[in-house]
Amino acid sequence: MNFKKTIACAAAATLTAISLASVASAELVEIDDVLDANGLELLDSTSSSWMPIAYYDGTRPKIDPNKAVVDYGVDWSQAKSVEVVFSVSEGTREDWDGAFGGAVVVSSNSPTDATHNWPAYDFWGVTDEALEIDTYESAKSLKLEKIGDYTYQLVCPIDDTNSVVPDQQLVQIAIQDWSGVTWWTMDVVSMTVKDGSGNAIIAWDQAGKCSLSPVGAASATVDAAAEEAPAETAAPAAEDTAAAPAAGDTTAAVTSTKASPNTGIEDVAVVAGIAVVAAGTLFVAKKRK
Repeated sequence: MNFKKTIACAAAATLTAISLASVASAELVEIDDVLDANGLELLDSTSSSWMPIAYYDGTRPKIDPNKAVVDYGVDWSQAKSVEVVFSVSEGTREDWDGAFGGAVVVSSNSPTDATHNWPAYDFWGVTDEALEIDTYESAKSLKLEKIGDYTYQLVCPIDDTNSVVPDQQLVQIAIQDWSGVTWWTMDVVSMTVKDGSGNAIIAWDQAGKCSLSPVGAASATVDAAAEEAPAETAAPAAEDTAAAPAAGDTTAAVTSTKASPNTGIEDVAVVAGIAVVAAGTLFVAKKRK
């Protein structure tokens, strides 16, 4: 194939990717970002991520310039699980096929410890006998359990791999959606962090509102905190970077409408999706008949 034909094929693949992304619905229902009084993010929402800022002391202004300084007074050493409830959006349930997957992330960093930066527990599929759906993949870390009509719950343990590090600067809890192109949408109904006895210690509702009121550092601004901040010791490139799906992983997200909440790079997922199409490896979920 000559050079002109190669360029033409690549362009056609790119246009196909853009076309597919435009005709399909997003997977997660995108809500308005929750902002503090300074207009900084307390919760970031996109079509592929739903992420509360659970704690931030404001001492990383170069890495996290858009995140709110917030402290809900949580004893993170008591956090033992994250429970997330999802519901297939009304109006799209006819097309629900169970092809839903992604990861739960409990990420934390301190000035000297980045070992728990962005650890992900993955999941894929559901078993819903009433709808004759069985897409669950047992090789994944977590399992969605049906708790109501078109409603499912995911329980992610908090253990040595994803517990909050001591002297934390930043704690983020995220749902990542890797479902790709779909014809249904999914609402995040709630996210709850529980202790070892099953008691809720902090939670967020469908609108992204936290059950606790901020205390302490939440009254400060990022600028004020930055003035007293020590020199940053962690390299920016190592911070808050979501692990990329393995090569050939067809659950990887292919659409994004906002900057990544973790890297700040706009439309990273869109570019990745176009590259996948150009390589001839995009798998598109078939619409249920």
